Amino acid sequence: MKKIILLGMLLLTLIFISGCNFNQPISKIQPNTNQVANLNQPKETSVSFLIPTADPLKYCNGADMDSEGFRKTITKEVTKTISETNLTQDQLVNKTLELASQEAKMNFPQNIEQTENYIKVIGDTAYIQPTEGWAGVSIFLCAWKPFVEVNLLYLTNIKNVVWVNDPQKWEELKQ
Repeated sequence: MKKIILLGMLLLTLIFISGCNFNQPISKIQPNTNQVANLNQPKETSVSFLIPTADPLKYCNGADMDSEGFRKTITKEVTKTISETNLTQDQLVNKTLELASQEAKMNFPQNIEQTENYIKVIGDTAYIQPTEGWAGVSIFLCAWKPFVEVNLLYLTNIKNVVWVNDPQKWEELKQ
């Protein structure tokens, strides 16, 4: 009988204790909305482009001016990660060309170093800034034009490439 009473008291004690909460409730921490927004924003951008598998001077050297032959060598895909994010379409296109030329060891024309806006994209057309002349410009452009065109057309949103020759027309496009 003592066992039944003892067991009953133990059972009542357990029922009583289980209904009581002696622990203080843990308050919920409200997340900082700025921190949440920063977690969802990309921290970097991947940029893919094509570089040649052959030396441009093999095709464009003054004696041989084979732009189409050089164009066929621009097939090696490279992807770089950059820390810039939220780039405009023009900035992304210009950055892609800058990285591609660095990777291919093809220097920008002289006037490109003075501006970051070498290319202006309107709709699905990329307009290229006029290139000033200098000694050797025809050899450089023999390789540069196919290099730029292949890389711009490699981007999914570019369907046409227009080389602007008139500086006034270029100024109108920039507005």
